[in-house]
Amino acid sequence: MKLTCPYCNMKFLVDDAARTETLHNLTQALQGFGAHRDLVWEYTGAFATQRFGPIAPAKRLRIVTELTKLWDTGIFQIDKKQYRIARDGIIKGLRKVCDLEKYNLPNHNYLKKVLRDDAERISAEGLTAGEEKRREEGKKVRRSEDHGKEEVLSPEGLKQFREKMGVNKLSELIGKKHDG
Repeated sequence: MKLTCPYCNMKFLVDDAARTETLHNLTQALQGFGAHRDLVWEYTGAFATQRFGPIAPAKRLRIVTELTKLWDTGIFQIDKKQYRIARDGIIKGLRKVCDLEKYNLPNHNYLKKVLRDDAERISAEGLTAGEEKRREEGKKVRRSEDHGKEEVLSPEGLKQFREKMGVNKLSELIGKKHDG
């Protein structure tokens, strides 16, 4: 289907317009990788069906968009386990995949397997094993601190409490509603 430009009255195909938009979006997505955009471009070549074969811009855009999530968060999942890795580790993994000149990759799992060697496993809460250990140790410390804070009422304090509550024995408070 041909369209007409409202400014210059030139005719163009819808596919040409879509391809132009895709290339624009791809360029924008690659800018998010900064100085490593060429490495990411090289990595997308691993998804070609043959060595050094062509890749549709839409497919490259999809690959880069998926990789952007990993780049931004540093979190990935493989074998139903979550891992966290720093950007330096991602760069190292991308280089390793590119150096092996892999091609016809169906998804990012090969990269994830490479990254897993340098990544830290994290829990469902997003904590690494070390962070979880520190959190548990913190809980233990707080529990022991709280345990030491048990208040012992003096006979004078108990007497004041009974007077305040309007009872002679503390057992009279059981089952009694209190207005507070």
